[in-house]
Amino acid sequence: MSTLPVNMPRDAIVFDRESQIKTGVLALLFVLVFYPILLDLQYHWLHELDWSHGPIIPLFSIYLLYLNWDKIRRTPVRHTWVGLVLLLGALGAYQFTLFSLQFLFLRPVAMLVAVLGIAIYLCGLPVMRYGWLPWLYLFFAIPLPKRAYLAITEPLRQIAATVATSVLSLIPDLEIQRLGSTIQYMYQRNVGQVEVADACSGMRSTITLLAIGVAVTFMTPRPTWQRVIMLLSCVPIAMFCNVIRVIITSYLYIFVDPSYAEGTPHMVLGLVMMMIAFGMFQFLAWMLQHFVVETEVDETDDDGRPAAEGGVVAS
Repeated sequence: MSTLPVNMPRDAIVFDRESQIKTGVLALLFVLVFYPILLDLQYHWLHELDWSHGPIIPLFSIYLLYLNWDKIRRTPVRHTWVGLVLLLGALGAYQFTLFSLQFLFLRPVAMLVAVLGIAIYLCGLPVMRYGWLPWLYLFFAIPLPKRAYLAITEPLRQIAATVATSVLSLIPDLEIQRLGSTIQYMYQRNVGQVEVADACSGMRSTITLLAIGVAVTFMTPRPTWQRVIMLLSCVPIAMFCNVIRVIITSYLYIFVDPSYAEGTPHMVLGLVMMMIAFGMFQFLAWMLQHFVVETEVDETDDDGRPAAEGGVVAS
């Protein structure tokens, strides 16, 4: 066992040779058991644009741990049996899902529960004070079940088509209507339709902005109420920018050239709208930080004791 640094608790996390061997063995067994799930996730990340952000998620989770590394090292190793229980439960649940195709989504979930169990088994339950966010962040890399994905994207597609139809109907001589998630139009004997596909539902931008939003919200110190507002704003911001994208795409398709509504121009427009969405989110964060300033109130009562610990001053 290695000696502990000064001011570090005796039961703090120590990465001695024994701990390194134990970590290596568990990591190897983890890869061997969940190798099919890792390959499946890699396929989704490489072949489905909605989940192309997947490879970045684990890296950013590691970075979140790095930000609190000194605190993690000083965390006492206690209640490791909780991790062992979680690990065995995750392995049992994973084996159960192998007997039915109805539980495909639970396989990566069981894998992440196993990750949680290994972390607690090696480092103790108190380490989750700093590890809960990096662990939860990993769920952004797991694709949603197909049924749930379609149930979410279909209303988003219809909302985008409805708003785009209402806006474009203001253009003179353009007859336009929505049928489901399809925009049908007639302009100067030019008849056609624009389909709001799954890729244009806004799901991709919503998930990406949520992942970025969680990272930005928790990387900087801020009050809880600000974090709640910022997280809740991700969905409407992403939906707003996606509606603008559908409006611009439909306009280009009808009045300019249908080729601008697909391929590289369509992808570039999506990237631009994603940058605008992130800019709106950053502006909201700046407004929250400067609109209300929390200051400590240094006042005493009649007995000379502090009257309050702090206060909120609106700027």
